[in-house]
Amino acid sequence: MTAATVAAPDRPHSREVDLLLAIYLAVIVVGILYPLTFFSGNNARAVLNNLVFDGILAVGMMLLMVAGVFDLSVGAMASMTGVLCGWLMVGGGWPVAAAVPAALAVAALGGFVNGVLVARARVNALITTLGTLGIFQGVTLLVGGPGVNNLPKAFAALGQKELLGLQLPVWGMLGLALAAHYLLRHTPKFRQFYYVGSNPRAARLSGIDVPGLQVLGFTLMGVIAGAAGLAFAARVGSAVSTAGDGAELRVITAVILGGASLTGGKGSIPGALLGVLFMALVTNVLFVSRVSSVWQGVVVGVILVAAVALDAVQNRRHGG
Repeated sequence: MTAATVAAPDRPHSREVDLLLAIYLAVIVVGILYPLTFFSGNNARAVLNNLVFDGILAVGMMLLMVAGVFDLSVGAMASMTGVLCGWLMVGGGWPVAAAVPAALAVAALGGFVNGVLVARARVNALITTLGTLGIFQGVTLLVGGPGVNNLPKAFAALGQKELLGLQLPVWGMLGLALAAHYLLRHTPKFRQFYYVGSNPRAARLSGIDVPGLQVLGFTLMGVIAGAAGLAFAARVGSAVSTAGDGAELRVITAVILGGASLTGGKGSIPGALLGVLFMALVTNVLFVSRVSSVWQGVVVGVILVAAVALDAVQNRRHGG
């Protein structure tokens, strides 16, 4: 048996087209209701700049969910990486060129630990990443308290400089997404993520190193979460300990909206970014409509439940 006989990798699903249509219709409707506010150039740039954090995380989460696992610690990992980098630069006097890779190395280690516990020790991903979420949050507070301010200008410039009207992290997110899309669709190693998510037992019998791929996915997720935390800290000029609070639910919601499944084996990077864009538009609409921020969590929760329910219905319909 070969990998090719296990299952065909997921093809772009109509859900992506449906989501793109929903985004288009939402933009038209909200534009009619709030033409001056919503269609302003400043608002469009703000939407793109603000979705970078979740967009970067969504790339890594899509990789994991394609392989049939997920990570609830990504928000805490992002916060920890930003605070650790800030502490090294401000408290330790480290140069930016040394603090950034050191913080990313810690993030990679955290992701690797998650992967070993889930894939090698076979601890449930929900329990594992909930536990490490608490650990990462604790380390963040121990290292930086509420946060680290007065970050070096050279570091802040990485998040605040603009190219063609957009901040550098936006271009970084797009570059990461393009690289991940190419790897997932056009390289044998990463295409195996689909086989692992579709049928882990068959993939294992075909010779695929299922635990090894899942450890790789979690390690990459750690690095990507770290990059999101650094991008956010550079953009606001401060490493905030609560920067990633709630990010895991927003990102998982966006990724499921974009075509991923809790059962694995489905999804694409463009779909993940479309899901993030949709969630960003929802948040922006609430802001433009002057709806209390308290309702944002309610709306995200409703969308998550609806997305999971839709995924379950589609799986049953297709015999999943």
